[in-house]
Amino acid sequence: MAYSINPNLVKARAIALKMHIVDGLPLSVVARRCGIHRTTLWRWVKKWHKLNQNISEDCLNRPGRFKLKKVQLNTIYYRWTIPTKSSAPLTHPLAISELVVGQVLVIRNELKRCAEVVWHHLAYILNIHISLSSVKRIFRRHHIYDRKTDRKRPYHKSLPRPLISAPGDLVQIDTIHLINPLTMKRLYIYTVIDLYTRMAYASVHTVIRPGLAARATLIAQTSFGFNFSIVQSDNGAEFSSYFEKRLHSKGIKTRHSRLHRPNDNAHIERFNRTIQEECTGRYWSRSVPLPRLQEKIDNYLDYYNTKRVHLGIQLRTPAEMLQR
Repeated sequence: MAYSINPNLVKARAIALKMHIVDGLPLSVVARRCGIHRTTLWRWVKKWHKLNQNISEDCLNRPGRFKLKKVQLNTIYYRWTIPTKSSAPLTHPLAISELVVGQVLVIRNELKRCAEVVWHHLAYILNIHISLSSVKRIFRRHHIYDRKTDRKRPYHKSLPRPLISAPGDLVQIDTIHLINPLTMKRLYIYTVIDLYTRMAYASVHTVIRPGLAARATLIAQTSFGFNFSIVQSDNGAEFSSYFEKRLHSKGIKTRHSRLHRPNDNAHIERFNRTIQEECTGRYWSRSVPLPRLQEKIDNYLDYYNTKRVHLGIQLRTPAEMLQR
C-alpha cells in the first residue's frame, strides 16, 4: 500500500516540477507556493531527471539546424508523473537471501517433487536451515504449484461427529499407497477400522476406485459382525459421490474429514502405520504375488483382531472389546 492514497498527488508533483523547470522559479519559491519542503522538491527533480535521461532536445529530422523551444519540448516529450512510493519495506532483517531462494528453485527443478521433499533435501542433505512454510512461499511467489494442491477439492457437508458408545457408531476408512521404487507403479490397500472395538480390515487392489472402496467397507461390515452407522473418510478421489451412494443404499451414513486435517482420521492413520511396520512394509515388491500378499494381510488381521493388545482400549484386544 502507498504512503498516501490521494489521487491528486501525482498531478501536484507535476505542477511543482513545471514551475521550477519550465518557468525557472527557484526551489525555495516553488516549495513555499506548494506548501512542501525544498528538500522534497529537490528529490522530485532528481527523479524527474532520471525518468527523462534518455530524451534528447535536438531535432532529429534536422540535426544541427535548431532546437525546439524549451517550453514546448518539456510539455510534450518529457514525463511529469512521479508515482507515489509503496509503504512496504524494501528489505526485512529475517528475509531469505536470494542465494537460498535460487538454491530452492534449483533443487525443485532437479527433483521435480513437492515442497516437503525439497525441504527435506535442503535440511538434511545440503544442511540449509529453512522452514517448510518458507519453501512453500517461494513456490507460490514463483508460480510453482503441486498437482495435488493445485486441484480443487470437493466440498462435503459433513455430519457432526457422533459419540462413540457402541460398535459401528463410527468407522474410518483410508487407502495405503505402496510404490514400487523401480517401476514407480502403485498398489492400493483399502483399510477399515472401527473406533469402538478397534476391529480392522484390509484388502489389496491394483487400481483405486470408489466402487472398490465401498466394497471393502461392506465386506468389513460382514466380517466384523455388526452394522455400521457412520463411515468417515478423507477427501480422496476414491471416496467420491459414487462411494457415498453405494453406502447410502445400504443404510450407512458418510462423513468426511476436514481438508488438511489428518488428525481427524487419527485411528485409521495409526493403523496404516502399524500394518506397514508389522506386515506389508512401505514398498511394493513385484516378486510377491497379490494373492500371497492378501493371504499375509489376512493372517496378520487375525492376529491383530484377536491377540494383539491395544493401549487405547486398556490393553485389551479388539475381540475382547467386541465381546463386551
